[in-house]
Amino acid sequence: MLATLLTLIALSLLSLISASPTPIQKRYTGVKIQSYRDGYCLLPYGPHQYNGVQVKTTQCQYAPRWDINPGSGSVILSGTNFALDAGTGTENGEIVKIWESYPGLFQQTWYLTDDYRIAITGGNQCLDEGDNYGTQTWQCTPYNNNQVWNILEGDDLGATPIPLPEPVDPIPTPTYTIVDATTTAA
Repeated sequence: MLATLLTLIALSLLSLISASPTPIQKRYTGVKIQSYRDGYCLLPYGPHQYNGVQVKTTQCQYAPRWDINPGSGSVILSGTNFALDAGTGTENGEIVKIWESYPGLFQQTWYLTDDYRIAITGGNQCLDEGDNYGTQTWQCTPYNNNQVWNILEGDDLGATPIPLPEPVDPIPTPTYTIVDATTTAA
């Protein structure tokens, strides 16, 4: 009898612990995704939406809106069934495009990181703003402004990007001074 009572008390306490609230992750719906590098926003490049249309960047007032999770999930062009797609999602320089959404498909499953990168879930590739306003995948690299993205909500058409701090060189470069036509290390 006492053992049964103690078991019931333990189960009651356990249910209270497991019923504690968990953090809610906000899904961003109808937002613009802005490059930190130059302040431009993601845009499927072309007059029509269909599988394979390359995603580039443009001035934010011309960019469409996207739906994105802070955690893992698809990045969807708002109001459509097209997702951001990274090709194989495993190589540097893969062209990023829109493609019909297949939830859970490796190359369409992205993760919005705490340091404002959009990375392939389970991989090492990040969404990267390449040359000529094109997007591509590239190995996630610290201090790479091409891989940092702002999420713009509401009518915010884009803040001015703020430069990231310069990376610290782990090996100091010696400086030299010329004294009386001889070179000495400082």
